[in-house]
Amino acid sequence: MGAKTDGTNGTNGATGDAGEGSSPRLTRAVWWFVFHTACATAAVALAYLAPAAPLNRWLRGPATLTACLLIPPAALLVPVLEPRSVPWNRSKAAWQLAFPVLTGAVLGVTAGQAGHDDGLRERGRWTQAVVVEKRNGKTDRCVLRDLSGQEISPDLTQGSGCERHVAEGDVLRVRHDPEGAAEPATDGDTPSYDGVLVGAALVHVLTGTWGSARMPRLNPAEPANPGAGGRSARAGGRP
Repeated sequence: MGAKTDGTNGTNGATGDAGEGSSPRLTRAVWWFVFHTACATAAVALAYLAPAAPLNRWLRGPATLTACLLIPPAALLVPVLEPRSVPWNRSKAAWQLAFPVLTGAVLGVTAGQAGHDDGLRERGRWTQAVVVEKRNGKTDRCVLRDLSGQEISPDLTQGSGCERHVAEGDVLRVRHDPEGAAEPATDGDTPSYDGVLVGAALVHVLTGTWGSARMPRLNPAEPANPGAGGRSARAGGRP
């Protein structure tokens, strides 16, 4: 009977260990799902609201910088730098966390463009503007002034109407934001970014949760030093 009781206890112990192991894994996955969802939400909100709300001019720059350059790397750095019992040289490669970094940057840039378009749609005014200076570079920029001599801010970018054929002294019909938050444009039609934002957000959250949950954690049931654990077991068996 003693042997039967030991066997039953052993079976129950194995079942209990399995149950205890699955619950922390689920909790860990839920935590990372919430974390990456919060990152995606913050990136979209900051990048969109900076030109669309618009935020105070002193806050627009930091908000856009945070959304596009600071939040995306957090998807990699927070899981990698998370306190863990496994030494770094035993950790799995964090290559899978490159996906949420890239999608996070896409979210920030796309949400920012959507915010510019919506802000211009809500507050924009059509006017005749003179190109007083054209700055050539990887992306051409045109410095504009209206017919009364008032500078239009920000500059007109290449994708919004400052094309290569435009020259200094040209007069353009542009829609600009009196608040100076949204970029001016020569075209009244703007594309929809909803599909890109939803798709990038889903990929960001799912790949971030998957990659972060795969980062190794030491099983609390296992000894931190297998060698020491073995010696301890042998010592415990001695009378």
